[in-house]
Parts: sequence; C-alpha cells; structure tokens
Amino acid sequence: MLYYDIKYPYLRYPFRDSDGSGWIMYSIPVDKLARIYHSYFGKNPLSFFDCGAAVGELIQQAENMGIKATGIDIKKYPVEKFPSMQQYAKYFQSGQIKIQSILETPPVKADLAYCNGTLTYMNESTLPMALSKFKNVKMLIAIHNTTEDIIAARKMGDELLHAEPRLIKPNQWWIDTFQKHGFKVDFNTTYNTFCAFPRHNRTR
Repeated sequence: MLYYDIKYPYLRYPFRDSDGSGWIMYSIPVDKLARIYHSYFGKNPLSFFDCGAAVGELIQQAENMGIKATGIDIKKYPVEKFPSMQQYAKYFQSGQIKIQSILETPPVKADLAYCNGTLTYMNESTLPMALSKFKNVKMLIAIHNTTEDIIAARKMGDELLHAEPRLIKPNQWWIDTFQKHGFKVDFNTTYNTFCAFPRHNRTR
C-alpha cells in the first residue's frame, strides 16, 4: 500500500496467510523499537513480547539481538508449507508464539511489548481488558490506523479499511484512552507510535 510505504518504510516482508494468499507485512524492526525504549530508560530491553506476532519475524529479530522474545497471534500461519517461511516454524512448534487472543493471555511480563494493529481488533468494551494485560510491562509501543491515517490515505487514493470491523479513532482518543486506563503516554512522531507506560512504573 502506498500509504504504508511512506508511513512505515523501515520493515516490510512477504508472508502467506492461513488461506495461502500472499501479503506484505509492514512493521517497525526491533532495533528501532529498542532505540525508542533506550531513549526513555537508557538501556536496551532484555525481554520482548510481540502481540500480533504473525509469522514471527520480529521474534527472530529480537533473538538475533540477544533479547528474550515471545509472542501471540490469533491464527496459525502455514509456515511449514512455504519454504520462504519455514525458518519461523520453530517458534510455533515450541510455543514461543502461542495461538491466542490477548484477551486470553495472562498478564504480560516483558520490558518491551509491541502491538502492530492489534488494538484495533478490540471494541470499546474489550479494549480496557486488553490494555490491562500490559500493566506489568515497562513500555508498550503500539502502531495502528487512526482516523487521521484513513483520511490521509484516501487523499492519496489509498484505502486502509478492511471488511472486518476495526476500532478506528482519532490520535487524541487513543491518548486519552491510554491515560484513562492507567498509562502515561507519548506519541513518537518519528516512528508514528504510541509509547505507553504503566503509571506504577517507577523506572521511567
């Protein structure tokens, strides 16, 4: 997508969905996520949790940096079936990536947690429960489409909305919602990320 090529030019990788169809995943690589973390804490994260891990590309990147990494996704991708994705199979076989919703996940314990679009799969009644799962992390970084993204993309002739319902709200709504549910939050304009910190976290 043209809009994503501009907004997230840092990492894109091909993958096969559960029905075998081919897609491109846009994301922020772990080294840049760690750089954001470092800017607040003065050190790199030792543990990483990917909420919406897809095939496991970021889990692999984190491991290559010496960061302990785990993740979840709501569906199993056919990583064993396609040669280009077989390198990720071990993460599913070992349970390092679990197939479950964040709503079914025990409270996350990690220095850095990352949500790539995951929060927009919630609705206003389930979002508080999802956010509560991150109260024990030091930092949560989230990227997802907002109202501003939809408008900007349409001006470029691009369409970001999909068939399934999504929680599309303005940037300020997300900031207010993080704050309402116990987080301090900054918006990083360099990487277009919400950077949220549980208020009880004394290390920030």
